[in-house]
Amino acid sequence: MDTSRKANRESLEVTLQYRSRQESLSGQEIVEEKLTQLQVLLGQLTKTPHGRAELEARTKHFGQCNRVEGETGTAFYGRLRRWLDRDLPHTKSPLHRPRQTDS
Repeated sequence: MDTSRKANRESLEVTLQYRSRQESLSGQEIVEEKLTQLQVLLGQLTKTPHGRAELEARTKHFGQCNRVEGETGTAFYGRLRRWLDRDLPHTKSPLHRPRQTDS
């Protein structure tokens, strides 16, 4: 039996395990970075009249979207993203504009 092949295979497995741990950490860091960017965007929206109106309408229809204690960044990012991506229900608008009547 060739011991060098076995040693190479074992070192390759260790390397792959290390790499997968690093990739999962960087994935979590990426989500945290995206979450930070999304929260900055929401902060900027509150500074414009149209943005404030949009956020108030979302809060009225869907409720507040705040981070729950103990919630992971990934879970909160997904929930906040859905909160922002949902279409607001259309309000009923008149079919025709009101008539002007002179009496």
